[in-house]
Amino acid sequence: MPAKKTIKSKKPRVAIVSLTSCEGCQFILLDLGERFLKFAEEIELVDFRLIEDMEDDNKKLDLVLVEGNPVTEENIKTLKEARKRAKILAALGNCAAMGGVPEMKNYHEGVNAIKHVYKYIQGINNPEIKEIDNFVKVDFVFPGCPINGEEFLKYIPELLIGKIPIIPDQPVCVKCKKAGNRCLLLDKIPCFGPMILGGCGAVCPSARSQCQGCRGLRPTGNVIAMRAALKNMMSDEQFQNMAEIFGLRDDLEEREKNK
Repeated sequence: MPAKKTIKSKKPRVAIVSLTSCEGCQFILLDLGERFLKFAEEIELVDFRLIEDMEDDNKKLDLVLVEGNPVTEENIKTLKEARKRAKILAALGNCAAMGGVPEMKNYHEGVNAIKHVYKYIQGINNPEIKEIDNFVKVDFVFPGCPINGEEFLKYIPELLIGKIPIIPDQPVCVKCKKAGNRCLLLDKIPCFGPMILGGCGAVCPSARSQCQGCRGLRPTGNVIAMRAALKNMMSDEQFQNMAEIFGLRDDLEEREKNK
């Protein structure tokens, strides 16, 4: 009898795309060390500029991970082309998903903010900061600023086989309580933890620093109740300012409008 041929399984084709960003979420992947290398061995990594300038063949992709804001025309073109090629596209971090720190420009002086950066502004493109879902369909979000490496390892296997993971609708407070932390709210320290999606390990409250909402609102997060709870700790203006840091303000306004 002829020997049976061994059929090699096809590795998922993955691209990690950088738009305008600090690339902090991508460095989180590198911080995983050997575990990231193991992940890289299980896939065909088509694009990841922090490792090397790879030759992209422009063929179809199973998964695209996008970090950063689509600020320039080139960014937008890159994003749209990636979406056309991808079976699944995921936002990698707060900037891609919520606009991030750069979105503060939209709230303060808008296009005039550029005058504080450049002496001569003629010919400098200065668009409004927008999340990537304003330009393309986003299938999944790895939340946070930066993302949580352990959470990445938890959900990436599902994405690689074409499934969309569901992050549990639990507040940051769940991990905070498990860690034995004293609630910041008891000490009159404003914290968004109860309305923000958990999964970060409550790293900020564990360091006695307020949660400022970089992971975004929980699906059932009660914004109105959160505002009421913080009334005696901060003014409405302070609440708004804190919500602007990671681009949370737009989502808060949308949630309150629909209540």
